[in-house]
Amino acid sequence: MNFFIISTIVLISYLLLDILFDDYLWKINIDFTVYLQNNTFLGEKLLFQFFSFVIQVPIILGGLQFMLSSKKVESILYIFLCMFGFASNGLLKNAYHQPRPYWVEDEINGIGCNMEFGKPSGHAQTAVIIYFSYLFILYPSTFRLNKLKVSDENNYEEPDLQYGLVIFLNIFAFLCIIMTGLSRIFLGVHTIGQVTLGWIYGIYIVLNYQLYCHKFLLQYIKNQLQMKIDEEVKFQRMSITISAIFIISIVIDVTLLELNRRVFNQNENQLNQWLFKITQCKHKEIGYYTKNHTNVLYNACFLHGTLFSFTFSFIQGCFFSQGSFNSLQYSNSMDQKTVNFKICRLLFYLPMLLPLPLLLIQTYNIYLTAFFIFIPVIFFECLYLTLVYPKLLKKCKYEIKGEFLESNKVEEMELSLF
Repeated sequence: MNFFIISTIVLISYLLLDILFDDYLWKINIDFTVYLQNNTFLGEKLLFQFFSFVIQVPIILGGLQFMLSSKKVESILYIFLCMFGFASNGLLKNAYHQPRPYWVEDEINGIGCNMEFGKPSGHAQTAVIIYFSYLFILYPSTFRLNKLKVSDENNYEEPDLQYGLVIFLNIFAFLCIIMTGLSRIFLGVHTIGQVTLGWIYGIYIVLNYQLYCHKFLLQYIKNQLQMKIDEEVKFQRMSITISAIFIISIVIDVTLLELNRRVFNQNENQLNQWLFKITQCKHKEIGYYTKNHTNVLYNACFLHGTLFSFTFSFIQGCFFSQGSFNSLQYSNSMDQKTVNFKICRLLFYLPMLLPLPLLLIQTYNIYLTAFFIFIPVIFFECLYLTLVYPKLLKKCKYEIKGEFLESNKVEEMELSLF
């Protein structure tokens, strides 16, 4: 726990420094951003926009790992950590409620048009989490402290990558993180202080998770998903813990939302100025975006904070499914299947696309959007994956041995007869 204590002291120390030097960093950022925007080279805008948007690619790769590989538990933990990054950043932004530079500084052009609060930078924070956690969770040998690997019941371990490749991947991740932060400054949506604070939070989260949480969670989940017949309920403790955290996070999220709506931001002229700049950047008619719109200011941060419902609903789905998983058996069985069989299996993921258009519905009531559209869609996706998807595979005879959340109720009944 020494590292946790030291890292927490370092984090608190930086937060104090951030408070003291916030105005100074803001003034420096104005000159730096104006310089970047006024002295561009050919293709610079596209380069920075690329690094601002490419951050979504590792998350997609994590989803593909879940669908196509035997690293399903690792993929789940990776996606959980990404969602924690998004949710925690939404809470932090509503706590800081600091504007973005293009909202208040006329010298800075809003090349990017993000509409929620700016501190800390969500891209900077999640870039650290997304790039480095993708490596150490899915390819453990890329992290030098991963000496004690977590193996399954068959003692299968991920083979080590070549040392040169490990160095390259870590440097590549580091460069992507730096370029992501610079891109946010160039686009006028974050200050130097906001980006640096995002990096600090991201480093704190990802290192403490890797050192203290990952091996425990990976081993715990793998143990719970072994082929056992002496347990009627799985994930019980995990389910209760996640439920408690979900309730606490929602309470904090609602509290910060109401504080912003009723206490922190009562200056209507200031709010209208921010909304005016947002509308200009989005090239909409003036007045289209109001403080009640779900995609702006504290409302958008509130929605990001509810992303923890993904983790909650997925764990609950695993809890009720009472299924099992054997990664080595799954991998061996999958290797014996034809390409057509594997492609047909992918078609069973298509129903997950059905509720996604609901997310495009725009309302001016954040609670209606969050609790009747946003969170229900997330619950549908997770419960489909954990409850419906395995049953469909089995019913249509596309299930393979060792399948994720494979039901063992039939085997248990047969064994109980003997």
